[in-house]
This record gives sequence, C-alpha cells and structure tokens, in this order.
Amino acid sequence: MAKSALANALKERSAKSATQSADVNDSVDEAFEALFGAAAPPAKKKRVTMELPIEQLHPFRTSHIGFKPYSQENLKMLADDIAENGLIENIKVRPSEHGYEILSGHNRVAACKMLGRKEITADIEFVDNARAVVIATVTNLQRRQSLLPSERGWAYRALLDAYRQQGKRSDLVTATCGEIHHKLKARERVACFFGVGVNDVRQTVRLTYLIQPLLNAVDERKLNMMCGVAISYYDEGTQKLFQKRLNTENHRISVAMMKQIKKICPPPSIPSEELNKVWKQALTTSAERKKDNISFSRKRFEPYLHRIPPDINIEDLFLEFLQNRFADGEQP
Repeated sequence: MAKSALANALKERSAKSATQSADVNDSVDEAFEALFGAAAPPAKKKRVTMELPIEQLHPFRTSHIGFKPYSQENLKMLADDIAENGLIENIKVRPSEHGYEILSGHNRVAACKMLGRKEITADIEFVDNARAVVIATVTNLQRRQSLLPSERGWAYRALLDAYRQQGKRSDLVTATCGEIHHKLKARERVACFFGVGVNDVRQTVRLTYLIQPLLNAVDERKLNMMCGVAISYYDEGTQKLFQKRLNTENHRISVAMMKQIKKICPPPSIPSEELNKVWKQALTTSAERKKDNISFSRKRFEPYLHRIPPDINIEDLFLEFLQNRFADGEQP
C-alpha cells in the first residue's frame, strides 16, 4: 500500500465511531450469504472479546489468501497511529491447536509487536473454515485502499475454493444481486458482491497459476497483466521459458505479441526452440505494425480525453482537426 493511501486510511479509521466492529460483523454476514447463497451457520460459541498474549497468535493458515504484509515504513506509520489513537478496531482470531489463528489484523499485530506490546484486544470467533475464509478475505478486500493483482487473485481464489468445498453445485444456486434474482455461478457471485466484473475475477484468479517470478513481475508492473493471464495457461516448464525470455527482453512483450504466440503455439506447453522462433516472429510483426501507427503520449492528452463523447472516434477527430488546420494549403 502506498504511503499516502495508508495515511488516508488511518485518518478515516480514527474518525470512525465505536460501532465499527458491529459494522464489520454485519458485512461479513452479508458477504457469507451473498457468496454462499445461505445464511452463515450459527457459531459453536458466541464471540468473545478479550486481551490475548501476542505470542499465542499465528498467521492465517486455513487457506492461502495472498495478502502481503506492510512495508517497514507503512508498519511504522500504523504503529505510530496505534500509539496515538489506540487500537481502533479489534483483530479477529479463532482458536487453533497451537493458540489462535489470525483471521483479520496481521498488520495490527505486527505493529503492536513493534511497539513492544505483549497483548492485543481480539474478537475470538468460533467459526468453521468457510466463514473463517470469508472473514480473512472480505475484510481486506473491502478495507485496503489498494491491492496488488496477486492479492486480489489469491483472495478471490480462496473464496471460490471455500465455496466449492461447501459441496454445492456452482451453477445451480439461487442468489440475490441488488434487485436481480437469478442463478449465478460461484465466480459471478464473487464479482457481484464486490462490484467488479466477472472477467476481473477470472483474470486475477488466473494470475495465481503463474510461477512466482512472473506473478511478481505483474505486481511490479513489469509484465502486462493480460500477458500474465495468457502465460498462466501454460505449464510450469513453459512458464520458466517465458520468464527466461522476458528477462532477456527486459519484460518487453505486448498483448498483440502474446496473442500471436498463443495462436501459433497454444497451451499447455511450448518447446524452447519453438518459443524462440515464434517470439522472433511476433517481434517482427510488432515492429511492422509500429511503422504503420502513429502514437502519442496519453499523459499529455489526459486533460481533454474525458471531454470526448464515447461515440466519437479519436482518430477521426484528429483527422478532422488536421483537415481544418491545413485547409486550402495553409502553412503550419
């Protein structure tokens, strides 16, 4: 999370009332019902709030949810905020064999450790795996100001896996999405609840099938996300070949190039020699396309783009400008 985004988030948290904890619980209940098509099963015991020794807490292990810890700089900022304003929101845990599993609040625990605190206020939840996954993912997806593609992908995947483990058929569940009542697939339910497109869910989940170096490249914006999605359909060996080639090319691959490679050599695998051959072909094709195209920096035109109606073609608009500008042989 960027420093400025975290600072804004901390200010918002400090301004919220004491009803926030109840709001979080309501949100989790709504999420469970929306995602699983039924009300959350009653907990084994009622929620208990108490001070817990930090040494008894351990990270969430029920499912890989992929949320990355704060950087040291952001963690220090959070620690300073807790020192000044206290813990605005309790962490959530559930009992485990070796203490308590953190469902929500990994960074708050780390910040309290940084402050030298030995205990932290926690809501102890007595919930099953499915509800634990919902708490662990929904609270982060709804509250974090910015998330990496891999973080969203792993969170969506954890929810989908939890849904499937419920033993329900993903294509025959009646769901509610706003005022629309119809049967939704699991992926559609996740998209509906979080207000994103189904393709966004599908694509970000596909990223979790990338080998770690390629997934890191997507997070660091070195590799185009859509190229990462396309590569994710190849097996591990082929992905390693892509990684090696991308390192050589400094991650220089366009969506058009990736489409051409995938068309000539579809998944799941490509021999090394064949990948080198088709890569060179795609580079040549890309270079030829550039000769026929005129490109401009979007940054310079950004202040004006929102004023262009969606039904107006920018190329036609620019051509009209040139025709008017140089009408009757007028000099520039």
